Amino acid sequence: MIDRVTAGAHYALVVLILALMVASWVPVGSGSLQAIAQEVEESLPDVLDRWDREARLIERRMEFDPPQSDEISEQLDIVGDQLEAIPAMKAEIKADLTPLAEQLDALGEPPEDASNEAPQIALERKRLQGEISALEGFEKRADQAEARARGLEDQLAKLRRSRFTEQLVSRGPSVMDPRVIEIGLEDIARKAGSIWTEIELRVSQFKVNAVSITRLVLPLLLIAGAMALLFQLKRGVLRWMLTLVGPNERHSRRVAVGTGIMLARLLLPVSALFMVSTALQVSGLFGPQGLLFIDGLKRAAAVVIGAYALGGAFFAPHAESLRLSRLDETGARRAHRGLILLAGVVGFDRALVVQGDIMGLALEALALLNVAVIVLGSLALWRFIGCIRVSNAPDTPKEETEPDTDPADAEAEAEARSERRAVGLSVRLAQLAGRIVALLAPALALLGYYAAARYAFYPLVFSGAIIGLCVLLFHVVQSVVANMIGTAEGRDPTLSRLQLIPIMVGFLLACAASPLLALVWGVAPSDLAVAWRRLLKGFAIGDVVISPIDFFVFLIVVVVGYLLTGRFKRLLRHRVLPLTGLDTGGRDAVAAGAGYLGLVVTVLVAISATGVDLSNLAIVAGALSVGIGFGLQNIVNNFVSGIILLIERPIKAGDWIELPSGMGYVKTINVRSTEVETFDRSSLFVPNSQLISENVINWTHSNLNGRIIVKVGVDYSSDPRQVERILQEIARGHPLMLRRPAPYVLFRGFGADSLDFEIRGVLRDVNWILNVQSDINFEIARRFKEEGISIPFRQADIELKNTDDIAQAIRTALGGHTLPPVAPEADPEQPAPGRGRTAAGRDTDTDAD
Repeated sequence: MIDRVTAGAHYALVVLILALMVASWVPVGSGSLQAIAQEVEESLPDVLDRWDREARLIERRMEFDPPQSDEISEQLDIVGDQLEAIPAMKAEIKADLTPLAEQLDALGEPPEDASNEAPQIALERKRLQGEISALEGFEKRADQAEARARGLEDQLAKLRRSRFTEQLVSRGPSVMDPRVIEIGLEDIARKAGSIWTEIELRVSQFKVNAVSITRLVLPLLLIAGAMALLFQLKRGVLRWMLTLVGPNERHSRRVAVGTGIMLARLLLPVSALFMVSTALQVSGLFGPQGLLFIDGLKRAAAVVIGAYALGGAFFAPHAESLRLSRLDETGARRAHRGLILLAGVVGFDRALVVQGDIMGLALEALALLNVAVIVLGSLALWRFIGCIRVSNAPDTPKEETEPDTDPADAEAEAEARSERRAVGLSVRLAQLAGRIVALLAPALALLGYYAAARYAFYPLVFSGAIIGLCVLLFHVVQSVVANMIGTAEGRDPTLSRLQLIPIMVGFLLACAASPLLALVWGVAPSDLAVAWRRLLKGFAIGDVVISPIDFFVFLIVVVVGYLLTGRFKRLLRHRVLPLTGLDTGGRDAVAAGAGYLGLVVTVLVAISATGVDLSNLAIVAGALSVGIGFGLQNIVNNFVSGIILLIERPIKAGDWIELPSGMGYVKTINVRSTEVETFDRSSLFVPNSQLISENVINWTHSNLNGRIIVKVGVDYSSDPRQVERILQEIARGHPLMLRRPAPYVLFRGFGADSLDFEIRGVLRDVNWILNVQSDINFEIARRFKEEGISIPFRQADIELKNTDDIAQAIRTALGGHTLPPVAPEADPEQPAPGRGRTAAGRDTDTDAD
């Protein structure tokens, strides 16, 4: 069992090296669903009978002679095929039942007296009822077969787990016993001797002829080509690629060159390995045992090549400009060599231990080889762990942030320190786990716990390989995206959304690596198939079954519908509605209504696409009605008010409105609230119900015309008719003032300090009212200055009482010093020196001299 786990982990690593992780998402046996459906359609009773026989055989085998590990996998595959075919069978039965039931309903209820019904109708009713009963019987048998298969699946999975636990705790031959070493060496020598005997036999049977010469020359040519490809071409390609990048080269070019070097280090040696293995197989020198051994060596070499290529891409020991790790040149070389050494140990395990088990080595020989390989692997793991600690240690954080640092930068630095601490903690935990395994695995192997030693060592190594490859890919994507954002910074702000790409890639890598990690840690492919089927089946909420596939279908339909609705709204607003003659507000209202309708239709289509019966939504609506009656009153009120605003259009996008809370331009009318942009460029969100129920001034509802009033006061000595003439000229001279109705001047009355006048007129565009007021005020100030007309300002006289007390207080504060005598109180009827009084009683300044 553990050997199969190791073999499965090795295959997973090879798949990662070749970048075929997407294959882990393909459901087991999904390609045969169409054939199964065709088989169900042709011979439904035969299929049900065959499933019944297969289930009875498995039940009897588990009762009298429990199957072994290999047989458990075969039986799980049989049960899995049944579980995959049953949904297709049920769909076919339901598809056949639906038209029969409709036909039976069309015939109506049978009369109480059967003699009153036509014979043809009675015969047809009987035929339909018979077919419906037969199909319902098949459906019940399918349900029974599904329940039976699920029970067998659970029993077989439980039996597998118990067998796996037994293997982990079982003890086999231990190399602490000298006899085990002796028997193991003898068996290894015997197996090597058998391979050599096969070669000698093939050589002795060699005859010189055209076929034999061809079989001899062709392998030699393949080997020579492989050596040239491996040494000369590879060296030349790598040297040429390294000349393409310099220390100050662009990041995108460095990534491209690094990717090319990694592919060259991977594909060229793999091609040479394929040529050599083909040459050895074509040569005819090896028999069955030799070919098995060569197959193991080929897989071992593939592991080493993968580690060499991927490790070179990350550590780049000979090219600092391409290095992704934080190591210096010496540390990068040590880490790269340690990784290759660890991969070589894993490869030798595949070639010697796993392949030796296939070739029929004795348990003693396997235990001896297992101890040797695991001891070497533990030493390599211990050495490589040190490199991981050095290469991934977090940067030393700053002790204290400078006082003048921007708060946003300080927060970003704190988040970066937290992330570095988290990475450092993860690395230390991985280092601790690796060192524990490096000590525990050899001890278990020496004590004879063959399965436990392998399960402790190899899953950890393969998990590190899978996680390391995912981290490498994520780091490359993150670096490319960061370089794109940094290069385009200041030119295209929308590129900042590209930061979502590394997050999505990380999520996809985690999803792709999860099944591979499960395989590495002993989960059988059939167990993954079981988990996948149950995940696809989903979970039930009442009568509704929700599965991840339904969720993704719902999400895809909603996203596509949302994008199409947005596209339709833009087309309607910019291409179609301008041709109708509607104003801007009307076009916005129609476009918004079309958008809401499109979203509603999209949601309904998405719900239907997931297979949910829309009639079930009545229950949800009934439950929501209670909430609407209590907690959702305001939301519903605002929603209905928004619809009223779109239909009645008392307020539309672009209008200038005035509210108790402020004024501004209407930007958008949403479902719940309306966005108003104030004159200070802030956004004011007003609930739609407030716009319906309260008083709102709309300055630009029907047109852009609006009245302007400019008030001004002049001195009492001014001529009112002269003032009227000047103001009339100013008002009529402004370009935004309408000629019809013409602006006019009002003499509003006699104020306390001035003669009050008003300019009243209608503007072409009321949005410019503040600018027009400013222009008119500037012109009034200029013309009044030219005409000698003064604009009064309010003045006040201050009268002080109790002057003696005030003087005494001041003397006390000055320490007894005397003050100048206080002037006698002025007569209020006589004007003070330097001041005069106008006929209107207003104080004016006079020349004191």
